[in-house]
Amino acid sequence: MILAFPPVSVLTGSYDLLLVVLSVLVATLASYTTLILSKRIVTTTGSATLWLGFGALSMGIGIWSMHFIGMLAFDLPIPLGYDQGMTVVSLIIAIVMSGFALMQIRNNRLTANRLLAAGLLLGLGIAAMHYTGMAAMDMHPGIIYHPFYFALSVLIAIVAATAALFIAFHLSRRVAGPLLLYQLIAALIMGLAIAGMHYTGMVAANFPLGTICRAAAGIDRNWLAGTVALVSIGILLATLGLALLDGRFERATSRLHRSLQMANTELKRLSLTDQLTGLPNRFTMVDDLQNLLEQPGDDGLLCAVMFLDIDRFKFINDSQGHGGGDELLRQTATRLRASYTDRGAVARFGGDKFVAVLHGLRDPSDIVTHVEQLRDTLRQTFRIRGRDVPLSFCIGIAVAPNDGQDAKALIGHAEKAMYAAKAEGPGHYRFYKPTMQEAAVREFELQRALREAIPRGELELFLQPKFCARRARIVSAEALMRWHHPEHGLLLPGQFLPVAEKFGILGQMEEWAIREACRILRSWSQNGIESSLSLAVNVSALQFRATDFVDRLLGLKQEFELTPGQLILEITEGSAMRDPDRTASAMRTLSAAGFEFSIDDFGTGYSSLAQLKRLPFRELKIDRSFIVDIHRNADDRQIVEVIVSMARQFGMRVVAEGVEDRAVGDSLAALGVDLLQGYGFARPMPLRDFVGLAQAA
Repeated sequence: MILAFPPVSVLTGSYDLLLVVLSVLVATLASYTTLILSKRIVTTTGSATLWLGFGALSMGIGIWSMHFIGMLAFDLPIPLGYDQGMTVVSLIIAIVMSGFALMQIRNNRLTANRLLAAGLLLGLGIAAMHYTGMAAMDMHPGIIYHPFYFALSVLIAIVAATAALFIAFHLSRRVAGPLLLYQLIAALIMGLAIAGMHYTGMVAANFPLGTICRAAAGIDRNWLAGTVALVSIGILLATLGLALLDGRFERATSRLHRSLQMANTELKRLSLTDQLTGLPNRFTMVDDLQNLLEQPGDDGLLCAVMFLDIDRFKFINDSQGHGGGDELLRQTATRLRASYTDRGAVARFGGDKFVAVLHGLRDPSDIVTHVEQLRDTLRQTFRIRGRDVPLSFCIGIAVAPNDGQDAKALIGHAEKAMYAAKAEGPGHYRFYKPTMQEAAVREFELQRALREAIPRGELELFLQPKFCARRARIVSAEALMRWHHPEHGLLLPGQFLPVAEKFGILGQMEEWAIREACRILRSWSQNGIESSLSLAVNVSALQFRATDFVDRLLGLKQEFELTPGQLILEITEGSAMRDPDRTASAMRTLSAAGFEFSIDDFGTGYSSLAQLKRLPFRELKIDRSFIVDIHRNADDRQIVEVIVSMARQFGMRVVAEGVEDRAVGDSLAALGVDLLQGYGFARPMPLRDFVGLAQAA
């Protein structure tokens, strides 16, 4: 390379305009590909090194192709050619220089000093590539470069390289705005800058008269330029296509990953939260309580676990509808959450049951004070669907460390204490005692044996006669369940029916009782027992809520060929009023089929005359609480008179249950009661004894 002012006589060169334009387009495409690759290198994690290699190769070939096509666009009045070895060296310089540039973009930070240093080295590399390519012409004598234009070309290379690094670094990290427009404009600027460096370098080159090209090979330059352009453009477009496809795939993968993360987060939230109230659920409470119990702290501190159950929630839920019941649970959760914002937590355990934890207590009296305050908070009237609904809660309390240090065990102890409180009546609370554990074990064993009672034939219906108050003869009977327990002997309903209801066995047992009553009625008809004798069986609200209850009874009527009036279904006043519309529909259908209904425990529930008028009751049973003191209590006597008068208005017969002596029976008969039932006349008895008594009467 000769730096000197050119002689006066030099060869005059010219340019093929089409090839010049082609070189600028190749430079622009190479710049755009570089920008796309720079973004892949920055944003891709697993394959960044691979894209760095692809980027260096395609960018180097692209920039080199632009220079080579630009040199082919130059023509002198002598044959021209290029030494293959030097040409390959210039290509290698371009690829290495491109790799160096992309490594600068890959770094997380590009300070001003680092940018200037990298731009300087990259610009010198571009200049080295250009002038090595010029040396491949192997001119003799050598090319004379004008110092000013030579320096200007190197300066343009450095400025262009620095600007390209700056643009590529920032666009590779840009996510907002019209990114494609920015990339196209930046690629055009970079392409023009690279082309400007090349053609400034060509201006610097001077060829003295008599210069010959020793590398001339007689190859058609247009064909060579076209081949180089097609190969380089093909490589650039292929690399660009792969980069764009990879970017689209990565964006789709990223969106899928974010969606999965959001779904996992939502699933985790759902698994830890009660959806109705927004409170933590039972699983979260158990884990949090266990973590709390395992934390080191003052040995003198107590942790109270409270198990809360809403009294009469089923009745409220039935009367207000499920929407009203849900609103009640949400308002309860709001009050509980407000009560445990400082040093406690609360969770919904399912249904109408909640668990609250209060820690950092120093004396059991603090627990009592807190429970009293909590009951006062929960006693305040709830506003549900425009109505004021009063509530009470039964609360069971277990205290750590006295009652244990295991979360599940403590919650279980608190639940047992809650059931003990519930047995005492609404609004009570009880602390856990070890004896409750023994009672729970007995209860569990009882329900397990109860599940086998039906298949083992251990259940039996005892019949208690109902006597005509005027003629003292048996006209009906009530079927009462008994259990012949293999270890405890004969058990009364009060000893096992609450357990059956608690563990979900009651429906199965009631279904057995109805079927057994139908079997008894058919046997009476087959054995010639008086057909007017009827049999009453108790039906709970649980049966009435069953969707197939009516169909099952109609099927039993057909199976056992029951005559109208034989089977009486006794339903308590409270059960009938839980869902009056549904109850009335079922009762009217069954009444039309020949079933009769008796309202049990009348006077203790919440019915009204208007509601009773809608329901097709044939019989009304006065609760024994109004019978016991009828001789001594004028109010009870007057109540009975009113009930009898009302029953007459509705066309119902009146049954007095719990009659303990004959004198009370005579008084009731005088008041107009139709049937008498109680120990004063006959106790419940096995079927054989009842049949004998009925036939003897």
